[in-house]
Amino acid sequence: MPTPPAPPAASCVVAARDLVFSYPAQAEAALRGVDLCLERGQAVGLLGPNGSGKSTLISLLAGLRKPHRGHIEIAVEDRRQVAWVPQDYAFYPDLDCLDNLRFFAAMLGVGAAEARRRIDEAIATCMLGEFADRRASHCSGGVRRRLNLAIALLQRPQVLLLDEPTVGVDPQSRAFLLDRVRELVAGGMAVLYATHYMEEVSALCSDIVLMDHGRVLTEGDLAALLRGPPGTPPHANLEAAFLHHTGHSLRD
Repeated sequence: MPTPPAPPAASCVVAARDLVFSYPAQAEAALRGVDLCLERGQAVGLLGPNGSGKSTLISLLAGLRKPHRGHIEIAVEDRRQVAWVPQDYAFYPDLDCLDNLRFFAAMLGVGAAEARRRIDEAIATCMLGEFADRRASHCSGGVRRRLNLAIALLQRPQVLLLDEPTVGVDPQSRAFLLDRVRELVAGGMAVLYATHYMEEVSALCSDIVLMDHGRVLTEGDLAALLRGPPGTPPHANLEAAFLHHTGHSLRD
């Protein structure tokens, strides 16, 4: 009989154990034995080069794909309380921002009054009021990213999976989005923040998971990653630690 998986830590709202996933016609597995724990009120940074397996891991946690091996346990009452904000824009560009929010709220199966409350909260949190009647395709990159986040918040998530949420935005919009994520974490949400922007991970995340080639290379808080293994000199910054663990390789 196969050995049953180890039980998740009691504090984990999301626990992944030994995840393996392969895409057809690819020789190397996209994920090769990945473990992960997300706790309420915590932001975990998922850092790695392009092709390291970050987006694949998020797609498994979001339920879009099933692992070929391993287990995922999510301690929420309703699977809709796990929300995913993809790297690509996930709305209808020909609709205005408010109609996009109305459309996605209608998919949640809640009453009209509750849908309206959730829409109002999402607009306030993401400061979309002045853009509510503007067609999404006519909005700036920063407003589109805020709309992406607002749509996810309609689910009243306990777990938020963010995949490169600040790509293509200006510094002011990036700072705004990071502030909103901090507020959500302070309110008790569990956040997985996948990015290749090391300064965002350093500023936002209490723990960092460094991935490459489908494996977790190292993990811990920023101080632990900079300290490095016993008997080795400390790393000057997160970029130096990143380059050390990924073999100083740069890939597209």
